[in-house]
Amino acid sequence: MKIKPLLIVLLFILTGCSQIQETPAAKDDRPQNLEEFYSQEINWEECGRAECASLMVPLNYQDPQGELLQLALTKVPAQKKSERIGSLVVNPGGPGGSGVDYAKSGADLASQQVLDRFDIVGFDPRGVANSDPIQCLTDSQIDEFVQVDGTPDSPKELQLLIQAQKDMATACQIKNPDLWANIGSWNVARDMDILRAALGEQKLNWLGKSYGTLLGALYAQLFPEQVGLFVLDGPVDPNPDLDHSIIQIRAFESALKRFIADCISKPDCPLTKDADQAYQDLIDFVERLDLSPLNTDSDRDLYQASAYSAIILGLYDDKDLWPFLRDALSEAFAGDGTWLLLLSDLINSRSEDGIYEDNSLAALYAVNCVDYPDALAESELIAEAARLTKESKFFGELFGLGSTSCSGWVGKDVEELTKLDAKPESKVLIIATTYDPATPPVWGKGLQKQISNSVYIEWNGDGHTAYKRGSKCVDDIVDDYLLSGKLPPNNKVCPEIKR
Repeated sequence: MKIKPLLIVLLFILTGCSQIQETPAAKDDRPQNLEEFYSQEINWEECGRAECASLMVPLNYQDPQGELLQLALTKVPAQKKSERIGSLVVNPGGPGGSGVDYAKSGADLASQQVLDRFDIVGFDPRGVANSDPIQCLTDSQIDEFVQVDGTPDSPKELQLLIQAQKDMATACQIKNPDLWANIGSWNVARDMDILRAALGEQKLNWLGKSYGTLLGALYAQLFPEQVGLFVLDGPVDPNPDLDHSIIQIRAFESALKRFIADCISKPDCPLTKDADQAYQDLIDFVERLDLSPLNTDSDRDLYQASAYSAIILGLYDDKDLWPFLRDALSEAFAGDGTWLLLLSDLINSRSEDGIYEDNSLAALYAVNCVDYPDALAESELIAEAARLTKESKFFGELFGLGSTSCSGWVGKDVEELTKLDAKPESKVLIIATTYDPATPPVWGKGLQKQISNSVYIEWNGDGHTAYKRGSKCVDDIVDDYLLSGKLPPNNKVCPEIKR
């Protein structure tokens, strides 16, 4: 998935969403005012080892004769054309992740059997990457934005944090006066059905990870009879009645402590061998950075905000990122912040020359703040930080004050997310990972309750998402489902694997 930048890396910590009911589409029901979109043909052209094209969709589905958006598409054709099953549309997460890039990731995306028998199709959602991307800040402004102190020590610093968020919102709205209010996830789900029709598919086959599970769930709500093979890996629960901040901070706290336990079992871990003291070591380390940033081998120092970003990203994968984070902390504890800064740059898509390679930060803020537009008042922020600090001394203040992320977003006629009541015609596979910091299993179980025809499985693993991350049990279940429609019993648990 596309990893989330700091302050919104905490998925959906916003509160107060209204209940907007979405009416499912009837079978083969194409609204007459959308016929020109549903009947369009895709003109594929070669682009490297894939094929590329574009798809036209209305900016505003309430005014389909108005402004249009052009969505970027890519297709990697099935490698065994004589055994082709159909198209499998994929999304890596986000909001802000590029499906065009993800579709070309080969063995990291799916098994060879799946690649053999499906055309892998990716699209950049509206406002993302190559699909009329939303633009807000310049590269130098993003550099400043991502370094804003997320754990302010004074009222003045808190005001700077709030103002930075408002400035981001203002820039997005001024530069994108029509796009930003129409960038929400409900509209992406509608775009997905136009894509399905343009691909010539009666049903949509979908592999969505993280935020991609939300898109799949919204599609199942809107178009239940067009649901085909649906894999929702790393599920997001849109139910606004949940205490998302508590659920997720507990997941990140658990992931951090599991990383610490793994680290102190290794001879090269820089942390004290006692787990409780090691946890305090990390708290002391990030607090020191607030006053004394570390030198790096670039012209930028490592500040506290970047250290938090790096540690958060490091928790997303126990196989590759845990060892990297352990080494980065070793270097940082010795006075060199270079590797932690590299991790922070990775989460924000920043290249060595200071160029931000995509618009994922802007898209992330815009989509989340349309889907969940409410932000807390200053007094509520302080109370939220105190509440979450009781759950996690390391993340509490950061996550609590992160609730200001949508300050300044002035929503008008935007569709907020709501609890779903999806009744898809075909069975949906939902996969959670036991110690996933970003999308904990409670979200997966909650999402299953909102999708009536679904099967839930769980992998007893670490990191974010499950498919193609080393569990043969998970991979076999997904492959069997995609290739033959076979599903395991509900609530099956795949065992832990030893790294």
